[in-house]
Amino acid sequence: MSKTLKILSFFTISTLLFGYVVNILFSKTCVDAHHGFNNISVIEIKTDASEKIATPWYQSFIFGQRFFQHQNKTYVLLHKHGDNLVLAKNSDLIATTFLSPTALITLTTLLLAMVFVFRVEKKKHKNSKALHAVHQDIDNLLSLLDIKTQTLHHGGPLAQISHAVHAITDNVNKIKLQTDSHIYQDKLTQLIDRHAYLEHLDIQLTQAEKKNQHCGLLFIDLDGFKQVNDSFGHSFGDEILIQVANRLSSIVKQFEIQDIHPIHGLEQNLSRLGGDEFSIFIPKIDNASFCTQVAQSILNEIERDFILGNKIVKIGASIGIAIYPESASHPHALLQMADVAMYRAKTDGRGIFKVYSPEMGSKIRRYHYLLEELRLAIASQNFHLSFQPIVHVEDCAIDYFEALIRWHHPIEGLIPPAEFIPIAEESNLILELGDWILLESCRQMSAWHNAGMKRVKISVNVSGIQLKHRPVAQWVTDTLEKTGLPASSLMLEITESTLITASDQIIEELEACRRAGVTIAIDDFGTGFSSLSTLADLPIDVIKIDKLFITQASQNAKYHKILNSISELGTQLGLKIVAEGVEQAEQFELVKSMGIRCVQGYLVSRPETSHNVGTKVLKGNVNHVASTGTSIWLPEGKQ
Repeated sequence: MSKTLKILSFFTISTLLFGYVVNILFSKTCVDAHHGFNNISVIEIKTDASEKIATPWYQSFIFGQRFFQHQNKTYVLLHKHGDNLVLAKNSDLIATTFLSPTALITLTTLLLAMVFVFRVEKKKHKNSKALHAVHQDIDNLLSLLDIKTQTLHHGGPLAQISHAVHAITDNVNKIKLQTDSHIYQDKLTQLIDRHAYLEHLDIQLTQAEKKNQHCGLLFIDLDGFKQVNDSFGHSFGDEILIQVANRLSSIVKQFEIQDIHPIHGLEQNLSRLGGDEFSIFIPKIDNASFCTQVAQSILNEIERDFILGNKIVKIGASIGIAIYPESASHPHALLQMADVAMYRAKTDGRGIFKVYSPEMGSKIRRYHYLLEELRLAIASQNFHLSFQPIVHVEDCAIDYFEALIRWHHPIEGLIPPAEFIPIAEESNLILELGDWILLESCRQMSAWHNAGMKRVKISVNVSGIQLKHRPVAQWVTDTLEKTGLPASSLMLEITESTLITASDQIIEELEACRRAGVTIAIDDFGTGFSSLSTLADLPIDVIKIDKLFITQASQNAKYHKILNSISELGTQLGLKIVAEGVEQAEQFELVKSMGIRCVQGYLVSRPETSHNVGTKVLKGNVNHVASTGTSIWLPEGKQ
């Protein structure tokens, strides 16, 4: 029923009710006037002196009364006796009736009731519009969320809204469940991520502390995964990671260490931490041997062939194990200690597992200490260069100097490059440090070149990190231009393992350097397990034989033959051969007899400061340097 119809009906009923009350009151007023109970004056006239009039329009409200016209005024018959009529003026009766307390109260009550009904209906109408708007919004939301609901054929708008809200709530709960899973889930492997894993560890370690239990944590890092990415592309690498996740999941089930989340259903004791790093948490162990059993099973699983299309790929893994509470008592620390143990497994040969020990912790602290000190030293350029000569075996004429960086720490003294260079490479600090080394080396060689050493080169070691992050040709060209050193006076030494795995872009950069006149040397030759056939394709001019072969050649016939073969190979390929690590006269004569023309080592000279080099080479020997473009550097003991 519409609002207007409701109000009209109520108004009609109220009018009839009020008319009924007025009729009763009017009749009572007439009776009171007849008996003199009120102040209404009455008249008595003959019947023939009055004229009966027609029923007035309000007769329907004041029914049962007779109206007469007398002297142009309307009267109401109060009583009739004989031929006389007792009349009262109609206007007086009506006024008295309407002014009576009962009539006023009734009218006021009815008016208040009407106002109340109107306000109620207005409020209902407002609520109805609001409900309609809410219903429309909910319909839009249902459409936006693509929720299909059945239409209710019973109940009002509230029932419809309630039904829709229940449907939305169910859908939102499903979305929340999916969202929670996605937030804490690695998108590639579908394992939980590092954040969710650490939250889980926090809960588990708290419970283990209360129950006085021991727990284990395995940190797994894949060996050879980078080579897979480089050789076959990232899509193959992603497939490897997925298969590794599946194999680790089977290990978790095999050893019954699952912990499935009750809501999103993800395994919580297995996580991909990032990259090619995974971790397994063992919530309860009686001794560390259980962790090693799990670790060995993981190694066996990872070492099995990975089949990718028509390719068979082999990788391995290194695993670090940390025990709660012996290794650490907090999630982050426990994970870090397992990471330290994993790093030790990698440095000790890869493809093995190691259990964390405090001695490993001291090494990692040493690592981070040197890392921070290295940053400070680079910022303040707290380094210097030493120069070791490489000479010809026939006349000890200087062929080139190798620039070697030295770090004299203000507290610890001299820190060997073998300790800080790996840290610089792992942290990419080698980029900034390498820029300084190249610039200072070229600057020093430029000074010597201008002093007459036209045929002497300066050799600078370049790491694989620098080759990947520096546009080598432009980097070298800019440095040469800054220092004024000719390109023919610069040699870049690159390790064999770095060159063998170099990308085509890096090879092209090195070729550009060679075309400009820069010499390229392959350092530590024989330690990279490379195929000798690849030498023909590499942009190299010089082969530096690792000192291992020099040391062993005089004692081991096989090394002697290998050394001789390398010398012959270099001759066939037109490459200069340099023997590193020559420390004894016998070694000097051995490499000389094999046709190796250049040597480097402590027998000739230890690395010297630029001042000592200048003094020895140039002082009193200027004419010889000017005429030959080089100088003689006699081995120590023959000077």
